Amino acid sequence: MCMDNWSELPCDILEHLTSFLPVQDYHRFSAVCRNWRMVAKQKRYSPIQQIPWLALGTEGNKRKFYNLLEDRHYYLNVPNLRDKVLCGSSYGWLFTLDRKLKFRMVNPLTRECYDLPTPPPFLEGDLGMYEQDVPRFLEAESDDEETHEFLRRFFEESQRVLVVKSIFDYDPSTRPDFTVVILYGDDDIPAFWRPGENAWTDITGLPRALHDIAFFYGKVYAVQRPMDNNHSAIYTFEVETDPKATKVELQVPRHGNPNYAIEDRYRNFSVNYLVVFDGKLHLVERFIERTGHRLTTEFVVHELDLERNNYSTRQHINGHTIFLGGSAPVVINPCQFPHCMKDAIYFTDLEFGHKELYGAEDLGIYDMISKSITPYYPREVFHHTLAAPIWFTPNPW
Repeated sequence: MCMDNWSELPCDILEHLTSFLPVQDYHRFSAVCRNWRMVAKQKRYSPIQQIPWLALGTEGNKRKFYNLLEDRHYYLNVPNLRDKVLCGSSYGWLFTLDRKLKFRMVNPLTRECYDLPTPPPFLEGDLGMYEQDVPRFLEAESDDEETHEFLRRFFEESQRVLVVKSIFDYDPSTRPDFTVVILYGDDDIPAFWRPGENAWTDITGLPRALHDIAFFYGKVYAVQRPMDNNHSAIYTFEVETDPKATKVELQVPRHGNPNYAIEDRYRNFSVNYLVVFDGKLHLVERFIERTGHRLTTEFVVHELDLERNNYSTRQHINGHTIFLGGSAPVVINPCQFPHCMKDAIYFTDLEFGHKELYGAEDLGIYDMISKSITPYYPREVFHHTLAAPIWFTPNPW
């Protein structure tokens, strides 16, 4: 068949074609002509999996994103993202927290926004200190520059650690009965919220100092930081009234360099992630060295057998590509994206405080086969605490 006018292609064919497009090509498709724009607005087909973008800081009035696939930046004018802490990303939504502790979930591409309850207090007392002092600090001008700078950094640091991770069980764009689970405070305490509820529900029966959370077959799993016995304990709970967590009879000993200090973020340390792929729950260990600079040196992946309370350490990840950081993990099949490295982990920098001298420089690709690390984004000399790099999967649907 010869087409003299591509704009006259049947709508059902055009609609099917849109399901194979990455988000940037989807928008280009909609700009071709009026007919194609109308087809794009229908959104009748589920799109292919999208490659995550890197959400960076604010420049002027716009939020900066990096498209790994095209090696280019986008600057989006989304008012609800200006000068906000990004404290999680899941299913194409960003979780934000402002200086007045307003907690929101935002889809940067559709501009949808939902207000969430104020996160639970994590210091002794209550949020009264913040409710009173934050507005007063923001409005006041201090004659003592040193005191003013200290207070500014204190509130920014408190704002940054108030919520350290946020995830969904389902995409809110497709299911209104979704659940949000967060880790909050210095001790990374889990809590959950569902639409229609007025407050967060804490989980009992869990220790402090959790590293990560993940949904897996209707339950939430949490992994504790390696403790004195150098083992990582796994816990699970269900999102229900008066939830109580139970400990999984499975502990994974710390692997990698034995010289990594336990719970010492100012020397060598490790971070745990929970990642689901191939129908299995995996524990991923990230080892970081701190010698002036703070750089990741190694990842170790363990497949967890929750029925037999056992685990196996993997030398590869079946050709998958994993994106790790402060967001919910994203796992893709690189067969659909030949530009992505197979059996590799793309990781973002971790911000443990505003005293970092070198900024966002610990970003790279870890090759599970060669055990080597290559960069995917140029190092930045300065990186503000409010601009933590985080993976964001574009979702205009």
